[in-house]
Amino acid sequence: MRDRLTMLIAAVLLAVVTVTSYWYSREMRRPTVRTTATPGTPDFIVDRVVLTQFDDRGQARYKLFAEELSYFNENDDIDLTRPRLVSLLPDQPQLQASSARARVTNAGAKVLMQGDVLLQRAAAGERPALTIRTERMTAIPDEERFSSEVPVTIEQGGTRLAGEAMEYDNLSRVLTVSGGLRGEMAPAR
Repeated sequence: MRDRLTMLIAAVLLAVVTVTSYWYSREMRRPTVRTTATPGTPDFIVDRVVLTQFDDRGQARYKLFAEELSYFNENDDIDLTRPRLVSLLPDQPQLQASSARARVTNAGAKVLMQGDVLLQRAAAGERPALTIRTERMTAIPDEERFSSEVPVTIEQGGTRLAGEAMEYDNLSRVLTVSGGLRGEMAPAR
């Protein structure tokens, strides 16, 4: 009796293994239906992001904070909600750029910031802090260059300028304002 029970259990187990192998074999041969992302739909979304960019020596260059990051694999673009970029370069005054939203293109080479754009450079030595406000700005982070083709307001110390467009090179500290320039200059001290 015991031998028959052992043979019966072995036969049932062998049958289960055979059926499972057959099912697995058929499933592996079945063509898979791949779902492709709808154009304009992000591949993934991350909330409360903090990213740090390092230079070749391992020193932190920039820190990026954002409420939300959406990545689009179709064109390698990144959309950011409430981004704030902070420079961490030790030999430069700290620079902060923030906006309501931004689109990062070309693997981070170009950033289009939109809505309540604020660019602030900390005071350095005798130079007072610099503040630039606009609704849209293009940034080239690796070159620390910023430009805007829409009206801008600039404040440095007691001086205020407004213009229709601007270009700013943070490394050389050259600011060019064009188109309908208006301003109030602070008296010399």
